[in-house]
Amino acid sequence: MIQETLKKIGFNEKEAEIYLEALRLGRSTPTRIAKNTGINRTTVYSVAKNLIQKGVLTEDIGQKYIYLIALPPEQLHGLLEKKKRAIKEEEKLIDQAMDELSRLSANTQFSVPKIRFIEESGLEDYLYKRTDEWNGSAMRFDKTWWGFQDHTLVDHYGKWIDAFWNRTPSSRDISLKMFSNQSEIEKKMVEKNITRREINFWGTGKNFTSSFWIIGDYIVMIYTQNRPFYLIEIYNPVMAHNLREVFKNLWEEIKTK
Repeated sequence: MIQETLKKIGFNEKEAEIYLEALRLGRSTPTRIAKNTGINRTTVYSVAKNLIQKGVLTEDIGQKYIYLIALPPEQLHGLLEKKKRAIKEEEKLIDQAMDELSRLSANTQFSVPKIRFIEESGLEDYLYKRTDEWNGSAMRFDKTWWGFQDHTLVDHYGKWIDAFWNRTPSSRDISLKMFSNQSEIEKKMVEKNITRREINFWGTGKNFTSSFWIIGDYIVMIYTQNRPFYLIEIYNPVMAHNLREVFKNLWEEIKTK
């Protein structure tokens, strides 16, 4: 029954009844809809406002009387788009709340790790989405991304790297100090001479098959050697601190040789 279907997609009982009557009449006054449905006229006005907000009803107030006009059934797709936007906004708010709550609960003595696993289908979007958060975390320490970067990351996600250095405001004061294994594409990246992007080609690092970043309180691991690619993000201030110290000391030791 159509009323039950409408209820399943977000209409309440009166909304479904008034919308269907308006659709049947094509163009009608609230008074007529109230008479046909047996719903109080004041309630018809109130429900009609809700249906207008849903995008399935409109009103003509250019004449002596107000007329309600049901929009074509195709407009129901608008309900789905609104839900999609609401879900995306809710996801952002949940991510923000999780990050803020994790920072509140963390201290130098003990911290509960928060782990996220991202599959290849969402990996590139996740890189763009998390850049500002990672940079913000790095800014609270030494403004630097540390670690090892497998050359295949540059091969597959060069657009994101270019956007990171050239079009991302939060990267303006960020530096990168990474070990890497050699590739022609990575050599070309080095030749671009991005002053804050330092790559040290580690001769003994040829057997590395994934990228490993230390960014503020975050540890990010990305596998891009073979498909399926994936990313693992760990929020843990204690582990991140210790690994950052390891890479800082390795960097200084190798740079002085």
